[in-house]
Amino acid sequence: MSSPEVVCQITGLIGVIEKLMAAFDSIKDLSDLPEAFQETSNWLPLVERTLRNFKSSAEKLKTVEDVPALKSILYSCDEKADSLLDIFEQLGEKSNGEYNLSVYHGIVMRQGKQRVETLMDSILEGLGALVTHKAFLGEMHGHIHLLAKGREVLAGVCPSLSDSDLAEQPGAANQYGENSRQYNLFGEGTQRIADGHYFEANGNQNFGILPSKETVESN
Repeated sequence: MSSPEVVCQITGLIGVIEKLMAAFDSIKDLSDLPEAFQETSNWLPLVERTLRNFKSSAEKLKTVEDVPALKSILYSCDEKADSLLDIFEQLGEKSNGEYNLSVYHGIVMRQGKQRVETLMDSILEGLGALVTHKAFLGEMHGHIHLLAKGREVLAGVCPSLSDSDLAEQPGAANQYGENSRQYNLFGEGTQRIADGHYFEANGNQNFGILPSKETVESN
């Protein structure tokens, strides 16, 4: 991949970061929004500046060494940014002035259990690898400390979801929705639906629709 192709990939990622900043504006005032969301957003301007400077440096080069590695890092950052954007946008669409834990939890579980702060940390880590590349280190050296500081701060933030929230129930099938979490234990045990209507019983459970009285009498 030539330098122009690297530049094109960086440009696309900058566009996603800009969408992320706009999407956060739609949820930043939600009541009970975890601190980790705000801290994640705080580092988006640094990510954008780093990418713009990286793009400027790449534009000066006709070719770039170790292109497959750079391409892989940029692709990974883009994936993480897309996952963050999905979280911000869905919370904005499905919340009514108040942070919706069930919506967030469902998205995180479907995406592979990566919290917003984890996704941002991965992006900062990837950018750290980019700015220390030998082709760019001279011009990008000033970003190294800032990116490391961002990762340090995120490591100390209160998790937006606890580890227990991300843990699967052993021997269970889990179904996540916007308004409930459902656990089905196979064999003897209990069924529990949390964050919505709650049912619990020992042993097996059968759910079905009973025929109406009129249907039974007609037969």
